Amino acid sequence: MKLFLLACLGGAIGSGARYGTDLAFRQWAPALAAAFPWATLVVNVVGCLAIGLGYGWLSREGAPAYADELRVFMLVGICGGLTTFSTFANQTWDLFRTSTGLGLANIAVSVVLSLGAAWLGLFLSGAR
Repeated sequence: MKLFLLACLGGAIGSGARYGTDLAFRQWAPALAAAFPWATLVVNVVGCLAIGLGYGWLSREGAPAYADELRVFMLVGICGGLTTFSTFANQTWDLFRTSTGLGLANIAVSVVLSLGAAWLGLFLSGAR
């Protein structure tokens, strides 16, 4: 139960940071925000950097005794709330460690199915 609550708390922080980043771009750089999804790009890149640093730090020898709690709070919670792209990146790199083909397949299948699902949702909702 403790790990679940840590994930929820971290997720709230990450989601707030994602939304705050979007608001900041809209307020301070409205032309940029209208032309390209810069806020999304920023949170995806920052989230990927954070999950790589956190995963590496918490997985190495000599990690703190509370590494599991930190991993759930920071990586599952904050990074997951900030961007699910960070989890996708981390899992893809794990696949590349064992098989280049599996890593590439994860990228291709995830992108194609995700875009297809978004299109299907738009189509089914009548938005087309």
